[in-house]
Amino acid sequence: MNIVVAMNVRDRWNRIPAGMACTYCAPDPQAIARAISPDTAVLVTDAMPTDVSSCGGLKWLHLVSAGTEQLIGHPLMKRELRVSNAAGIGAVHMAEFAVGQLLRHRKRFDALAAFAHDRRWPDRLAESRPSLRGGHALLVGYGGVGRETARLLTAFGMTITAVQSAAVRQPYRGFLPYDGIGDPDGSLPERIVTAAELPQVLPQADVVLLSVPLTAATRHLMNREAFARMKRDAVLINVSRGGVIDTTAMLAALDAGEFAHAYLDVFEVEPLPAESPLWTHPRITATPHMSGVMPDSAELQQELFLRNLERFLQGETLLNELDRARFI
Repeated sequence: MNIVVAMNVRDRWNRIPAGMACTYCAPDPQAIARAISPDTAVLVTDAMPTDVSSCGGLKWLHLVSAGTEQLIGHPLMKRELRVSNAAGIGAVHMAEFAVGQLLRHRKRFDALAAFAHDRRWPDRLAESRPSLRGGHALLVGYGGVGRETARLLTAFGMTITAVQSAAVRQPYRGFLPYDGIGDPDGSLPERIVTAAELPQVLPQADVVLLSVPLTAATRHLMNREAFARMKRDAVLINVSRGGVIDTTAMLAALDAGEFAHAYLDVFEVEPLPAESPLWTHPRITATPHMSGVMPDSAELQQELFLRNLERFLQGETLLNELDRARFI
């Protein structure tokens, strides 16, 4: 079987079964198109090839990202092939990142660091803030990242509301990198709702975490109407895709004091231009898409791919298998 891997992992992917020809190429559309041949059966990538004329033998496309917006309207989606993604790979790192930003905000670590820098002893009672315990977290998207965040925030004593496609408790059937994490049976949220009910649950949330894929349904899910329903002291954290937020509406809402702060790790344009107001806005903390960047990423990606390779060869359902018809 011929496999093309569009990642810089040649020296770290060392467990590919014998007898399989693995070609590595740069993770850009032109290089991928050049690397694929008519006998390529599997493509492991994030970027999509610009030319699909040599993809006639492709049977399985595996994305090394959780995001799937690059599939929408791509010509490969019209072909009979199986598709999977890397959802869950970064669940621990991204959940820790989100909780870290929430703690940073609630405990005012930036302000405390400034006091230390200025050698100033403040009015400590005036600088104190309530505990997370008893607060309400709204997790928009309840996959690997949402469920691991729910586990961590539940330990802090927060109440969880989850937003997902169906308002029912469902077991998690995707990939998770470690044992004992997440919410395997969906039991942690006090309430599970659909996106249609977002206007009703936003006013109760102390923190809103976005960890949904970018689709036609989720683009600008957080818009003018949504921001107007948030608590004035609420925090927004986005580790999904920038397009889930209407940036113009968010800036207007922050300027009007409709909610307290936005912690943004993803943006509608990346890299975020140096002149963007998102870098310097006093109510925004911007980070360069770091929440899912991990030193052990290559090894975890290999683990998921090998598990799915065995399933693929046995004709079984893949971990994180996607419905190709959604992207045509």
